[in-house]
Amino acid sequence: MEETIIKAAILVSFIFCGYLLKQLRLFGRSTFNTISTIVFNITLPSVIIVNLNGIHFETRYLLISLLAIVFNLIMVGAGWAAGKTKDEKAFYMLNMNGYNIGNFALPFVSYFFDSAAVLIVCIFDAGNSLMCLGGAYGLARCVRGEKGESIVSILAKTIFSSLPVLSYITMIILSLTGFELPQVLIDWAKVPASANTFLSMLMIGVALGLSLKKEYLKLIYTDVGLRLLMSVVFMIFVYFGLDYPMAIKKVIMVLVFAPVAGMACYYTAKLKLKIEVAACISSFYILLSIIVMSSLIIFLQTV
Repeated sequence: MEETIIKAAILVSFIFCGYLLKQLRLFGRSTFNTISTIVFNITLPSVIIVNLNGIHFETRYLLISLLAIVFNLIMVGAGWAAGKTKDEKAFYMLNMNGYNIGNFALPFVSYFFDSAAVLIVCIFDAGNSLMCLGGAYGLARCVRGEKGESIVSILAKTIFSSLPVLSYITMIILSLTGFELPQVLIDWAKVPASANTFLSMLMIGVALGLSLKKEYLKLIYTDVGLRLLMSVVFMIFVYFGLDYPMAIKKVIMVLVFAPVAGMACYYTAKLKLKIEVAACISSFYILLSIIVMSSLIIFLQTV
């Protein structure tokens, strides 16, 4: 338990470091863009390649991807039910849905668990990404009665332009077929992969920003409260309802408390909704996730 607390404190210190450097004006918006580009295009794909190479798993574990889609759809439905106007419904559907796996949960879990756990995270995110990268946006746009690109078109564009998602798909297929990448490639990928956790946490610190306005409190509390409640329900379902080894269930139970997907802010802005509220929810939920996920990992060690 003491080791887990120390590890959690180390991760939080990296986030605080990024936030402090931003407050001292040593880091700015351009810094965030640079770090995020490195993470999404180099270090995160490297982590996926290194951890999934040579790992074999049962095909029934692919149902975890379907589970991620179902969880997202339930949250989209809850968001639709919570909103009173079309704009509110669309806002909640975008900002209650999705899990920030790539630059938060994956480095978080990989820091506490072994490579087998990383495989579960990647399979979960394969389904989660379908909703985060366009599925929820397409549904939210339909609720507002807008026309434009189809959900399939949006997903195709975002998936085939996302190196992390392409890495997930490629490595999962290789794992299923029993094919392994050359060791020289893995040795090369280990170097940037080793920097992923630090850069991801630093990036989150740079992005953090809480700007609470009274008129936005209802939106924020409703979104965060409902999402947290749904996460608790999902956790209970995973523990009692899934027929998987406890080690796998523990990973999924931690994942359902991951922060809101980073793409939520992007799609909120695209629909011309309250982007500042979406950014505040994202930042607040990151802080909440650090506390809940760390506490849950400590608790699960005793189960």
